[in-house]
Amino acid sequence: MHEGKKEVKVFQTVKLYAFELACRLFLSLEEPNHIAKLASLFNIFLKGVISLPIEFPGTRFYRAKRAAEAIITELMKIINVRKMELQEGNAFSHDLLSHLLTSSNESGAYLTEKEIANNILLLLFGGHDTSTVSITLLVKSLGEHPEVYDKVLKEQLEISKAKEVGELLKWGDIQKMKCSWNVVSEVIRVNPPITGAFREALVDIDYAGYTIPKGWKIYWNAASTHRDNANFKNVTLFDPSRFEGSGPTPYTYVPFGGGPRMCLGKEFSRMEVLTFLHNIIINFKWNLLIPNEKIEYDPMATPVKGLPIRLHPHVFE
Repeated sequence: MHEGKKEVKVFQTVKLYAFELACRLFLSLEEPNHIAKLASLFNIFLKGVISLPIEFPGTRFYRAKRAAEAIITELMKIINVRKMELQEGNAFSHDLLSHLLTSSNESGAYLTEKEIANNILLLLFGGHDTSTVSITLLVKSLGEHPEVYDKVLKEQLEISKAKEVGELLKWGDIQKMKCSWNVVSEVIRVNPPITGAFREALVDIDYAGYTIPKGWKIYWNAASTHRDNANFKNVTLFDPSRFEGSGPTPYTYVPFGGGPRMCLGKEFSRMEVLTFLHNIIINFKWNLLIPNEKIEYDPMATPVKGLPIRLHPHVFE
């Protein structure tokens, strides 16, 4: 959040922060115009990522597919430049891209440039928009539930007071944020950033009196799973204590999917969201300028007005 700026629209502010952070961490990309170009393409890609696969000019799917191709082209340029730098010994980056280019699997095989580009595309997607939505909805929920805000603030201040002045957060600090992560978990239970995903039936499946033939596409829905009374009591109640102890039954809480295809960016998202939370909550309290602002899915959960808030710097005794 911007210091000295009393009112901000959370979604737009966090979206820029999250995309720039992902570009810096994954690619060591810092040039503003290059980042802006990729961000523009990503916004087009996102709008059509779960749209009907109608490849006709003007449809969301058509535009998204062209945007994805353009992103891959840009990533391939970055990858080829980095390969040359590594070969010449001029690469000083220890980022994800360099790791993917220089690491092999157990058989000694390396990823191709196209495979690396596809992996980074997925990670930029997973580490950008989903984190943006999670942080935005977290700020909204803390503004709506001051008693929860106070509990999170207490935990974060304890972590802050144990550190030297100016000392950055470490992995051990993230591990201490148990109350805070329970709150985040409840936020994305109520409004999962991604409503679900497609999977293909590998065999004929009989379920609840229906037959799903092999090869058919199945859409699993996180939102309906999270609001199933068989899985959670008082499903509409905001209650972070659901995640204390052993937490929900496996596969009833699936904001990151589940099984071997669970989201690659889960731990990155966790670290990013909690780091952002730590830094905003130890500095500010806030109030929502549009109480009960509606959430729309297009395709991710987003406040319709961008969640404008007014910030109030803390004054501790």
